Amino acid sequence: MTKFILPIWAMLLAPASSAAELMLLVQGNDLKGNPVRIALHSSARSFPDREDGIRTATAIAASDEVAFRFSDLPPGDYAATAFADINGNARLDKNFIGIPAEPYGFSRDARGRLGPPDFAEAAFRIGDADVTHTFNLH
Repeated sequence: MTKFILPIWAMLLAPASSAAELMLLVQGNDLKGNPVRIALHSSARSFPDREDGIRTATAIAASDEVAFRFSDLPPGDYAATAFADINGNARLDKNFIGIPAEPYGFSRDARGRLGPPDFAEAAFRIGDADVTHTFNLH
């Protein structure tokens, strides 16, 4: 009987895995063939600047939806920004008054009034389980 108790105790005392996988599905019209750039943020301090994201990625859209997978994320609040880099210059182009000239979007489809939304408006929680979120580029 004691042979079985020790392995059970070892399993109960072993730390649980706290890293989750996040799948972000970015959708938009006419994305096919264009690079889509995404940044994942874990605080309001870095949001929404792409260069300051804790993880960034780029994928060429094979259709009007692009999937991004981020692994080993600790539990917490996260928000994502993405844009379709239509001209391939690796930055979100804006017009003369600062309005984006390329399709862009934020997680939870958050929309700002006179600028980007706040981190809290775009944020979602990741726990120990894997998470999938979908948002649109406009």
